[in-house]
Parts: sequence; C-alpha cells; structure tokens
Amino acid sequence: MKYNKELYTQKLHEFFNRHDPTKTGIVDEIVEKFPNRQEEVFNHLTKIYAEKEGVTDVNISNDTIFSIPPTPNTGIA
Repeated sequence: MKYNKELYTQKLHEFFNRHDPTKTGIVDEIVEKFPNRQEEVFNHLTKIYAEKEGVTDVNISNDTIFSIPPTPNTGIA
C-alpha cells in the first residue's frame, strides 16, 4: 500500500476513530515518523488493537503504538 500523505493521515484517523479515539492526536506524528512504512504501521496497529479486543484492562500507550520494529538495513533505530 502506498497512500499519499493526506490519504495516509485520513486512513489513520479512520482507524483510531474506530478503535481508540483518544489516540487521534498522534496521527500526524505517526505519518511523519513512518512515512514509507505504511503497511507495517497498519499491520502493527491491527495486531495490538486485535489483542485488546475483549480485554478491558489492556492499556495501549503511545509507546506501544510507536514500537514498530525497524526494518533491516534501513539505518533507522
């Protein structure tokens, strides 16, 4: 998937509006931090929010959201 910046932002807003509206404020930071890793971002978010489904005591923090592992050979830590 390769969205332009505006569509990437919109898709993240839609995701957070559906799963965790309190996190919509970090959308721009995600877009800036992971501009070319959109598929990894959505896979990561889907995984952590799927784990939350049905469990009321799971607190997903910004640290959890931003813990997307670096890709090999990118030089990004």
